[in-house]
Amino acid sequence: FLTVFVIFMFIFILQTVWLFIGELAGKGLDVGIILKFLLYTAPKLIPLVLPLSILVSSIMTFGRFAESYEFAAMKSTGISLQRAMRSLVIFIVLLGIGTFFFNNNVIPWSEFKQFNLRKNLAKKKPALAIGEGVFNNIGNINIKVDKKYGDNDQLLDKVIIHEKSNDKKNRVVLKSKSGELKSSPDSDILQMVLFEANRYEDVKASDPKDMLRMQHAKVYFDKYIMNVDLREINKVDLDATDYNTYKMLSVRQLIDSTASDKYKYDQEKIGFGNNMYKRTGIVIIEKDSTNRVPLDSINT
Repeated sequence: FLTVFVIFMFIFILQTVWLFIGELAGKGLDVGIILKFLLYTAPKLIPLVLPLSILVSSIMTFGRFAESYEFAAMKSTGISLQRAMRSLVIFIVLLGIGTFFFNNNVIPWSEFKQFNLRKNLAKKKPALAIGEGVFNNIGNINIKVDKKYGDNDQLLDKVIIHEKSNDKKNRVVLKSKSGELKSSPDSDILQMVLFEANRYEDVKASDPKDMLRMQHAKVYFDKYIMNVDLREINKVDLDATDYNTYKMLSVRQLIDSTASDKYKYDQEKIGFGNNMYKRTGIVIIEKDSTNRVPLDSINT
């Protein structure tokens, strides 16, 4: 069992490395960070490895018994198959109980650590933060790329950038057919070079008449260079734990969280119902003890 468990764990860890190779390789990460990432990933693999290990080791053990006619010897001495498998059943029951407590305590902790480590790495390494096909916030821009390629994913295909202005509004949009990320590891500036780019900007006017005209500016560039300030991003602490999801909770925490969410949902339903009722303008007329409607209620 132990031999098969170690082999399967090694195979699953290699699969994990293969799945996350695009996020880890070529990013200038320390060996310690990669080992920490694998350490946080290993506990989540145990529920996948354990059933396979038990199955294969049981087949190998009882197959060896059958091959050497051990079952025939057991039956000749009056030992039944149920008695022969009793130790295996007890072992699996105890292993199942231990696995439950392991899944309930260790796996949420590892999920919590791994998720926060990936988020912090994405903040610290801008190439990690740019996902394909979705908008990503980096500094004061919101960027979307269709595809990343190159040795370090530094080459971008079909780039769309929304740049935030000082008033926190999206007034500048850039679209380019391709782009390239250029920055040194110790630099606080991310240089982005866009090729065949169009820049669209809504002009903020102070005159109301000019505002009605929806003024804007459009410029085309064969090559457009923009610098993104990464000073706040590079201050990221890789050990910070600011993120939390339901996968990071134990059974007790999930029950408490579900009860709290249900209470909030019920309160929102009551508030929404009262708000809708008040908007209708309908007044409930209450009857007195003689089952007649008071005149003051009608006047109200």
